[in-house]
Amino acid sequence: MTRFSIYFLAFTISFHAGATEPWQTDSYIQDSFIKIALEREYKETNNPKIIRWNKPIKIFFESESGDSVFQKELLSVHAKHLSYITDLSIEFTNDPKEANLFAIFTTYENMENKVQQYIGDPEKIRTALDEAICLGNFRRNSRYEITRGSIIIPVDYAREKSRFLDCIVEEITQFLGLPNDSKDVFPSIFNDVSIDIYLSPLDYILLKALYSPYLTPGMDVKQTKKAFPQVLADLHSKKEIENSLKNVQKNSLKTYLGD
Repeated sequence: MTRFSIYFLAFTISFHAGATEPWQTDSYIQDSFIKIALEREYKETNNPKIIRWNKPIKIFFESESGDSVFQKELLSVHAKHLSYITDLSIEFTNDPKEANLFAIFTTYENMENKVQQYIGDPEKIRTALDEAICLGNFRRNSRYEITRGSIIIPVDYAREKSRFLDCIVEEITQFLGLPNDSKDVFPSIFNDVSIDIYLSPLDYILLKALYSPYLTPGMDVKQTKKAFPQVLADLHSKKEIENSLKNVQKNSLKTYLGD
């Protein structure tokens, strides 16, 4: 059985006594995780559950707009950063039959054609199309494992809105299983009013939590809250929360570009 979700680009952390930032408190991290991992923008659900990958990601890259070599370079650096954070295998393939993630760089004029080709009937996601700068779509199986998806970036329109890098960073990151945006989660690329372009230290922590061995796909909110103290304890034992400001920069697109 396959499920289908749509998300789009929007601009969008407790540890023990001694934390220096609000986002580093356990309660803030847990609340943020629930908002970003277990809520949805375009599809209301009475029983949201954790979704994530349980198999390697293979990316098929296609570009018909602008400097394709540079586009793939940016995409590759960010994909490697996400792989470093989550321990997921993320690689490129030249064979679309092997791919389970399609990264499509196109033009605004050709956006609907690419939606039709890689996602389905544009009219079924008209709200997202009308509001989005770029689009992301994923499918999951009955075990709440993400199995396939696409991101579509209209390069000319994204550059016009000064959101080209944001599209690359947020769309693929959401594709890993953090599909929602919230103005209550800060600092984060998942915040509508945030100025963050690159992954924040909170985003790093949320990704680490999502792929924690103490969480599994299909957990609902109650189950997630019950398991989350173990997630936090593990992150503290590895100093991931305390060192997130430094750790999020390792292998990052921000470091690569020298920003």
